[in-house]
Amino acid sequence: MEKTEKALRVCGISQKYRFQGPRYRELGDASGQEFREEHLVPWLESLGGGSATIDFEGTRVFSPSFLEESFGGAIRADGRNRERLGGVSFVGIDRIWHDKLQRYIKEA
Repeated sequence: MEKTEKALRVCGISQKYRFQGPRYRELGDASGQEFREEHLVPWLESLGGGSATIDFEGTRVFSPSFLEESFGGAIRADGRNRERLGGVSFVGIDRIWHDKLQRYIKEA
C-alpha cells in the first residue's frame, strides 16, 4: 500500500481561522476547542501512515490559548494523539510560534 501525504490547511478549513480565536467556544468564534473537536482530532484519527503536515499559511494572528487548547487539548483528550502529533510537520508558522506550539505539545 502506498503511503501518501495528508495535509490539514488551517485557513483552508475556514477563513475564520485566519485570526485565531479564544480557548473555549463560549468565549467566541474560531476557538481552539472548536478547531480541536471539529477538525484537528478527526484529522489526527484519520492518519494511517505516510507524512502529515499542518499548514498555517494565511494565518495572521496566532493566539497562545488557541494553540494550547487545540494541540495540548488533543493530547489531554486522547494520549494517542501525542504520538500522532509527533509525526506531523508544521509549516507556514514562524519559528517563535513553532517553538511555542512544540512546548504546548510537550507539556500536555
